[in-house]
Amino acid sequence: MKRFFILAGEPSGDIHGARLMEELRKQDDDVEFIGIGGDNMQKQGLDSLISLEQMSVVGISEVAKKILFFREVMYLCRNTLKSGNFDALIPIDYPGFNLKLSAYAKDMNIPVLYYIAPQLWAWGKNRTKKMKENVDLLMAVFPFELDFFGNLGINTVFVGHPLLDIPDYNNSFLPREERDLAIAIFPGSRKQEIQKHLGLVKQIVKRFNTRLPEYEIRIALSKADDRKYYRKIARDFPKLVLSDKPKELMRTSMAGIVKTGTSNLEAALSGLPINMFYKTTFLSYWFGKLTVNIEHLSLINILSDKKIINEYIQYNAKAEPIVNDILDIIQDEKRYARIQDTYRDIRKMLGENGASENAAKQILNFLQ
Repeated sequence: MKRFFILAGEPSGDIHGARLMEELRKQDDDVEFIGIGGDNMQKQGLDSLISLEQMSVVGISEVAKKILFFREVMYLCRNTLKSGNFDALIPIDYPGFNLKLSAYAKDMNIPVLYYIAPQLWAWGKNRTKKMKENVDLLMAVFPFELDFFGNLGINTVFVGHPLLDIPDYNNSFLPREERDLAIAIFPGSRKQEIQKHLGLVKQIVKRFNTRLPEYEIRIALSKADDRKYYRKIARDFPKLVLSDKPKELMRTSMAGIVKTGTSNLEAALSGLPINMFYKTTFLSYWFGKLTVNIEHLSLINILSDKKIINEYIQYNAKAEPIVNDILDIIQDEKRYARIQDTYRDIRKMLGENGASENAAKQILNFLQ
């Protein structure tokens, strides 16, 4: 039997981790998984040490508030690794925690096979030395990462992007004329993100209600419990829809307003023209300004190497310019088509589906 310690610290990692676990079991039916993950990974047989929701925080100030909790979790993970006779540690993204745990695993002579390379090219070049020292195999999901990490001496393979393993992201885009008269808003999945964005979302809905009365405004919920945050807004605006089917919203809506992160790439693979926004605490924003060393934050702009969509961050994240930009997108047919054409280029750039299968093969081949 092969025993894997696998750890995801956020909802997207839970989805990709579950698919990786499923593929590992297909290729070797005698495997066991212990670590940290959410419902998706647990359905694939993960014995999770704690709940994913406790781990899923973002921003330096939010992490600082839970510093004692994370120390306790690290201690728990270290002790589990020591006593578990594991064949490998499989960290999934989530670098702040996973790179530290990788160092402990390396000290115990446990191979570290890192799935979904942390975006150190954006904000963490000072961490590349630790990665080189402590990661035995890095499985990258963007083509350009192969050169970036490989040139730093890190053993790196490109496995493809796991979003392409999801059938919804392999469909043809609906053109502008076949999409619903609807604007979709994606405020985030973490509690602190939702709370930070709530006031802005209300102002955006209010403006659309006045300026696009014929349009439906849709807010994507990451889980059913998020509905409570938007009930008051829904009472004030009858044409507001709260939906727990984000993929459907991306596939059918006319345009979207999407918080930064993987959801930008999901929108691109769904053909949904968007702009991007994000608000956080002053401390997290200040720290980000010091550490982020790229021109754009949206993965759409990063992969295109130019500004395709507008980004509204922190003090620039205001309802009026965000709404005006969306109005321009839906009214300018040429701009709308250019955005969708760029999305098709991004999909081609990411290669074929099969990232989860490829990663599972890389892991098992490494351990042979």
